[in-house]
Amino acid sequence: MDLVAGKPVFLEEIVAQGADFLGQSVRVTGTLHSYSPATESAVLVEGQSALVIDTRLLGVVKYHVGQTYQFIGVLNPPAVVSADTNIDDVRCATDVQLHARVSRVVDGLDMVVYRRAIMELRTADIL
Repeated sequence: MDLVAGKPVFLEEIVAQGADFLGQSVRVTGTLHSYSPATESAVLVEGQSALVIDTRLLGVVKYHVGQTYQFIGVLNPPAVVSADTNIDDVRCATDVQLHARVSRVVDGLDMVVYRRAIMELRTADIL
């Protein structure tokens, strides 16, 4: 299996078109809403969108709710159930789940500038 770079996508794109992303390697960024050590799953939120992250491949990591994280992995059909996907005014992707292979804390990342940069790279057909 070849390791493919994670394409930057926004959570609202995954919520709106989840099935279109199945099997793709993606990079997502957002705030950690919750983490369940029992199911080794996390819920990542950005704006009004959320995604369940399967963290089983990452080993033992101390996650901190409220921090900004970036995850890289493959979007697959849901394999684990997270108990905390009911968040007021937030739509959670139900047809896909990210099976993360990389995680990192990106606190301090200006999401407005990050979003603008990704959109410009897409416009220039670099991404």
